[in-house]
Amino acid sequence: MAATRLCLSLLLLSTCVALLLQPLLGAQGAPLEPVYPGDNATPEQMAQYAADLRRYINMLTRPRPRPMCPGQDGAYRQI
Repeated sequence: MAATRLCLSLLLLSTCVALLLQPLLGAQGAPLEPVYPGDNATPEQMAQYAADLRRYINMLTRPRPRPMCPGQDGAYRQI
């Protein structure tokens, strides 16, 4: 009885910790926009910013699969 209660308590505690830490680890949605290094940045910093910005734009504009919906004949068709 005590072992079951301990296991349930640990399960509840670990679930709460996992839910609380989820926002801290970062959202897996849209990537963060790169920070502009400023007008006095070195050429290397500007090159890194340009590469990060290009990667950011490519990530936002990449093609995604279209959702499928059932057709009238039972086959799936693209929306």
